[in-house]
Amino acid sequence: MSKSAQTAYTRIAQILQKWPVDRVRPEPVSIQHYLRTHLPKAQGGLSESPSPSPISDSSINALNSLLKNSYNQRYPLPKKLRFPASRPDHYDVLLKEFEEAPTRTWFQRIQKRFSGFLRLK
Repeated sequence: MSKSAQTAYTRIAQILQKWPVDRVRPEPVSIQHYLRTHLPKAQGGLSESPSPSPISDSSINALNSLLKNSYNQRYPLPKKLRFPASRPDHYDVLLKEFEEAPTRTWFQRIQKRFSGFLRLK
């Protein structure tokens, strides 16, 4: 493995360690899972045959700028998009639902389905 490929792997590994977990998307479609499965493992020693870096420096820089949230700071989203006027707590309720769903018992799942059917609050 060439020296540039080795540094690319270390930069990607550093980005993966700092990348936040997306609570809405499942793990198989996350950026961490994609990079871990599509990039070969970095080896400790350098091999004789130089191989090109699997991902370009500009792509690594783009991942790093996404990690630093620079695009969100440069192009901020309006608050109306995050908190719609019709239901300002929609996204908060959605995240709460994703957190609670795996820990519900069978009876709680039936109760939740029934209360949704009747539109109880």
